[in-house]
Amino acid sequence: MPRHRRTYRTLLLGLCLLLVQNLFCQQVTISGNAPFAPNEEIRVLLFRNLIQNTPEVAATGKIDKHGHFSLSCKLNQITLAQLAIRTTKAELYLVPNVDYQFDIDVDTVLFNMLNPETYGGYLMITNPKADSNDLNYKINRFDNYFGRAFDYYGFRITYDKDLSAFDTLSELLNSRFDIRYDPDNFYLSHMYYSYGLLEKLCFPNDRVRIYNKYFDNDRILYNSPAYMALFLNYYTGYLYNSKYISKDLLSQTINEEPDYLTLFNEVGRDPLLVNERIRELVIIQNLIELYSNSEFDQGNIVKLLQYLDQVSHFPDHKIYIQDALKKMTQANNTIREVTFTNAKGRKESIKHLGDKPIYVQFFSADCLDCIREMAIMQEFYKKYKDNVEFLSICTDAKESLYHRFMKDYGGMFEWPIWHINGQYKWLMENDVYTLPDYLLLDKEGNVTLRRAPEPEKGLAEYLWFNFTPKEEQEANPLFIKRNNN
Repeated sequence: MPRHRRTYRTLLLGLCLLLVQNLFCQQVTISGNAPFAPNEEIRVLLFRNLIQNTPEVAATGKIDKHGHFSLSCKLNQITLAQLAIRTTKAELYLVPNVDYQFDIDVDTVLFNMLNPETYGGYLMITNPKADSNDLNYKINRFDNYFGRAFDYYGFRITYDKDLSAFDTLSELLNSRFDIRYDPDNFYLSHMYYSYGLLEKLCFPNDRVRIYNKYFDNDRILYNSPAYMALFLNYYTGYLYNSKYISKDLLSQTINEEPDYLTLFNEVGRDPLLVNERIRELVIIQNLIELYSNSEFDQGNIVKLLQYLDQVSHFPDHKIYIQDALKKMTQANNTIREVTFTNAKGRKESIKHLGDKPIYVQFFSADCLDCIREMAIMQEFYKKYKDNVEFLSICTDAKESLYHRFMKDYGGMFEWPIWHINGQYKWLMENDVYTLPDYLLLDKEGNVTLRRAPEPEKGLAEYLWFNFTPKEEQEANPLFIKRNNN
C-alpha cells in the first residue's frame, strides 16, 4: 500500500477514535469551600496513564475571596484524580456525570511548605452530604480496613512466610467485603486486585497461580490503580528475566536492528504472554524500562515505540507510548514562557535573560543553607557570567518573605533573584520539593540537567570543564588527570 494511503487511514482512524471518545465524555463538576486559600488557584489532575503515573491538568479554577470554588472537566470513565492547591494535594476518584461538593481543609503550617507531603500534609476533603454508596466512601472504607489488617499480619506474611497469617487475613477480608471478580464494577475490581497484591506478596514464586487468577482473561482495567499496580508488580523486568526470552533475542531485536514483529512473535512463546493485548502492553512497559538500561540502544527503543504508536490497535496503549516518547525524544519542561516576578513586582520570564545556558537555584527566605550557597555562587558568577546566566527563584508562598529577603540580602548578589509567582504546577512537574535545589537549562529554556551540581559539591568542576576556554583547560593539571583517566 502506498505510504500516503497508510498515513491517510491512520489519520482517519485517529479522528474517528477522538470523535467516539468525545461522544462518550460526560461532565464532572467539583465545587465547595477552601476557606484557608482565598484567591489561590485550584487544579484537577487526572491520571490516565497508570503505568508511568503521569498527571495531566484537566481543569483549573480560582478560589474566591470567600473561599468558594467551582471547576469542571469531562470524563469517559471512572478516573483517579488529584485536587491540588499550591503543592498540597489529595487523591480521589471521579465518576462521569457526577457533581461533587467538598469542604477542604489543611494544616496551614504544612500548607505553606514546599513539600507538605513529606510531613503528612494533605488536603483534607470532606463531603458534607456523606453517602455510603459513594465510590470514594466505599474504597476508603475498604483501604482503611485492609491497611490496618495488613499492619497487623503483614510482617508474618512478608518475612516469616507464615501461610496461616495469610489465611487469617484472607478470611477477615472476605468475611467483611464481597471480594470477587467483576471487571464491569470498579469498586469490586479495586478490592479484587488489591487482594491480588496480597496474594502475589504471599506467593511470589507461583507466577502461574497469579496469572491464571488475575490476568488470564480478555480484560485489562487500564483505569484501575489496583489492577495496574498488580500488573506492574507482576511484569516489571519481565522480558529481561523471563526464562523463555533469551538475552540474544532482546539484543538482536533491539540493538542490532529494531524488529518489533520478531520480538512480538518470539515473546509470545512465553505461556504467560499468550494474550496479545497483555503481550503488547508488557513489551511497551518493558521497553520503557530498558531505555534506562545501558545494555540497550536508546535510539532503537525509540524507533520500536514509534512503530508501535503507528500499528497498535489499542488506544490506551498509545497513551503510554506517546507519553514515553515525549519524555525520550523532546527537551522537556521549557520555562521560557513561565512568568515570575521581581522585587519591584514586575513580570519576568526566562526569555528576558538572553542567549546563554542558565543555572537555576531554588531557595526559601529562611533557608540558611540556601543563603550560604548563594555566597559561593557569587564567586562563580564573577568568573562565568559571560558564558552562563545565573538565576535564583524564591519558592515561598508568602511574597512578603521574598521581599524581606531582598531587602536584607538582595544587594549582596548580582544575578536576578525572582519570586515563584504561583508557578507550583511547573515545580511539581520538575520534582522540585527540597531546598536548595538546582536545574541547568539550555539557552532555549529547556531542562538539560535536572539534578545540576550543587555550589558546594561539583559545580566548580562542571563549570570549569564546560565553560573554560580550551587552551586554559589544557594547561591545567586537572584537565590532564581527568582525560588520562
